[in-house]
Amino acid sequence: MQPRQGKPLLPYAEALQMLEARLAPSNPKQENIALSQAHNRILAQDVALDRDEPPVARSAMDGYALRSADGMEKRRVVATYFAGTAGNQVLAAGQAAQVMTGGTVPDGADCVVPVERIRREGDWLWIEEEPKPGRHVRQAGEMGRKGRVLLRSGHCLGTGDLGVLAGCGLSQVEVFRQPRVVVLSTGDEVVPHTTLPAAYQVRDSNRLLSCMQLQGFGAQVIHHQHVPDQPELLEEAVGQALAQADLVLTIGGVSMGDKDFLPQVFRQLGVETLFHKLAIQPGKPVWVGFHQQCWVMGLPGNPLSSFVVLELLGRLVVHRLAGGKQRFPRPMCLASLQGRVRSKARPRFLPARLLDSNPGWTAVDSVATELPSLQPCTESGSGDWTSLANANALLFLAPHQDLQAGAAVRYLPLSQP
Repeated sequence: MQPRQGKPLLPYAEALQMLEARLAPSNPKQENIALSQAHNRILAQDVALDRDEPPVARSAMDGYALRSADGMEKRRVVATYFAGTAGNQVLAAGQAAQVMTGGTVPDGADCVVPVERIRREGDWLWIEEEPKPGRHVRQAGEMGRKGRVLLRSGHCLGTGDLGVLAGCGLSQVEVFRQPRVVVLSTGDEVVPHTTLPAAYQVRDSNRLLSCMQLQGFGAQVIHHQHVPDQPELLEEAVGQALAQADLVLTIGGVSMGDKDFLPQVFRQLGVETLFHKLAIQPGKPVWVGFHQQCWVMGLPGNPLSSFVVLELLGRLVVHRLAGGKQRFPRPMCLASLQGRVRSKARPRFLPARLLDSNPGWTAVDSVATELPSLQPCTESGSGDWTSLANANALLFLAPHQDLQAGAAVRYLPLSQP
């Protein structure tokens, strides 16, 4: 930690613990939505099999179902089962049934011999491999019995999960309501991002980026606007946002400048401070608090700082407000460093690019290990928004690290909404 005017900065890990402790009781409202709208939503119900799967034994191959007890003797083919053909045949000794992949294995049969391993003449069948019980048969209930819980309440639904829901017969699913977020960018120097700024102005790109990040986390941005650096306008905008949102996100105005009015505005509106300033780089000036049922997060104004803080802290807040139960911090991944990086007294998070080629061999616990290559993006400080170009990861550096190419480094993959 580094001192600032006699007060130590709050460690990142401690900030996460404080957030988790205050967010634990979150119990958002529920809504019923179509499966096609459920990607990245948080389940509000357990999802279980509504029948045994598969409900009957099915063939895993195109071939012939038969009794292994008959050995290598020839069989007489008495039935054919396609996928979707109801099965009611009972095989007797010396009989076989032709089955297609997914077709029902008739009672009495206990194995399937692939079509490549048989010889058939008319209704008679000779096999070319010894039949073994259970071979190429998907047994009834092997995927699970009716009532087996596949997905738990609090789980964030990915693409594969939607197929599981459909497989359980669901067309609608109960999910937690998305957190409602208001985003307010601040600063007299900020102008719409679609305009050509004067030399002393900057584009309001942070607001658009923050909205996209939040939506990627699973939030619903219900309103966003820019507010000038005027205390009365800031107080009006924040006050209105507190009345309608689950999370109010501000950008800029929380540091030590003469026009950083937001901490004072928050106090005047009765917002309780959880913490202000973290021992991370970039993102130190972040402000976090809450007002009744609404959370407030004041991001630094520099683009890289606001992006990193929202990824590290905002993701947790949104996830918990949405009813999620994922533990934080997220596990980091390992990569082989391309280039050189260093940190000073605070943990550092740098935009980086996972390379599609050129895996690196790196010593991990004294064992040479092939890892993906991670290349830091060129950046000139927390105001350098160009460093986010092509970034798909955040490279993590502990305090006082100086790492050379080939070192094993940790990183967080970035959201891909």
